[in-house]
Amino acid sequence: MFRLFSCSGKKSTAVIQLVADESVGATDAPAVTKKKEDTTPWIKRLFGRPLKKKNQDRKEKQSVTTSDDKTTKKTVKKPRWWHFWKKRCKVAPSPEEQPPKEECHSTPQHDKVVELKDQSQKEERPKDDSVPRDQPKKKKKEVPVTNKTLRQQQLHCLGFPNPAQFCYINSCLQSLLTLEDFVRDISQQEQVWSLIPEAAIMRSLADISGSHFSADVRHKTRLLYTFKKAVSLWNPEFEDLHQKDAHEFLTSVLQQVSCLGLQLQVLAPSIDRTYSCPVEDHLVFKMLNTRKCKSCHAESSREEDFTNLSLHLVPGADTVQRLLEGYLMETELEYTCECGATVSGQHSSFTNLPRVLVLHLKRFRFTPTLQLMKDHNPVVLSRELVVPSNQGGGCYSLVSTISHIGATATRGHYICDGVDPDVGQIDPTDRWFTYNDAAVTETSGASVCDRRRRTAYILFYRRQVRGELCHMCTEVRHHGDDVAERDSAPTLLFFTLHTNYG
Repeated sequence: MFRLFSCSGKKSTAVIQLVADESVGATDAPAVTKKKEDTTPWIKRLFGRPLKKKNQDRKEKQSVTTSDDKTTKKTVKKPRWWHFWKKRCKVAPSPEEQPPKEECHSTPQHDKVVELKDQSQKEERPKDDSVPRDQPKKKKKEVPVTNKTLRQQQLHCLGFPNPAQFCYINSCLQSLLTLEDFVRDISQQEQVWSLIPEAAIMRSLADISGSHFSADVRHKTRLLYTFKKAVSLWNPEFEDLHQKDAHEFLTSVLQQVSCLGLQLQVLAPSIDRTYSCPVEDHLVFKMLNTRKCKSCHAESSREEDFTNLSLHLVPGADTVQRLLEGYLMETELEYTCECGATVSGQHSSFTNLPRVLVLHLKRFRFTPTLQLMKDHNPVVLSRELVVPSNQGGGCYSLVSTISHIGATATRGHYICDGVDPDVGQIDPTDRWFTYNDAAVTETSGASVCDRRRRTAYILFYRRQVRGELCHMCTEVRHHGDDVAERDSAPTLLFFTLHTNYG
């Protein structure tokens, strides 16, 4: 129950205090405190909000607890007017309206994670929605990787770098790599030539062939230097970094590989293997030189091995076929016979034919004053070539060329044009590649024959297999009479070839 007290003072005013009686339970009434700390006006305590929670919050802000149950220090009290103006400017929500702290911090973060998962699922759904759920996804067919697809995808990797005037080396290597059978024979006999350290040139050729499709420029540069060093061991003129003649370099490489043949044939039985020289199997051919005295008609013959044939650029012989025929024709030479005559006739003939015939066009010659000059006379490059021999003729197809681009003999640049080995010898697309050091472009055989008339230097002809007949032989067969009247040489070559093929 409540009691009313009256106090006397300067002004007789009645102060109403609510005293909580212990015997009466007033749950709805606010708690009454008699401590001096409570300075809230009585009107606010009667009609304001409950002070229990408010007083507890105020005590927590004003006191600082210490460990070991020590006494608490109270902060300096602020004047009454400060609290009044604070409440006027900002009204805080009641404790019942404030949400719990756990919901404010945990729930929004959990919702964000859920939203991110949903977004990621929505982004992935369009890929899966394109395929029905009932039907399994179709697997992509695996396309087998072949040399043909690699050449199309890695055309830019087929070239070789040119660190220091290596164009004569690069052009020779590209032409040799076009001869796939020749390179394959070198790689397949690695167990034999790896027995001796002198076969470093064959090891370098095999490494370069294996890295032909590589895009690693540094690795290819190291291989080129190793190959050049191996060739220089036998021919020191290639040690420096100056420009060299491509024909001399190619001849040196083939001679070195050929010279190792006899030694390797002796060592091969020690490992139960046999060795066959790739140069002799593919490039070496025999020429028979016959000399006949004009007076007594005495003859003498001599047989020589060749890896390539050098043809003079004779005025009027505008095709490779005519240049070859001129080489085989009889010529006069000064020779003192036993009978006393000084004039004899000499002619050459093929004893056998190689699988690959290398022809060298002599574009560089010395003047009477011993100055080296270049011959720019055009030569029609024959796509097919008919070659007679003592054992029967053969048809050849042009597969590669090495050209010298330059106005003089002392300055210039070597490039190579080669047929794509994957398309075969008879190909309707006529796809060729132009190898200009590291730059490789696609071209055609017809374009090469048209653009290299004045620059062609070395020609590579590959012999056609039995049963394949070149266009020249077909024309001679159908128009034999007309051709015979104009020039009897092709007709004779055709009948020799036809006899050999049976």
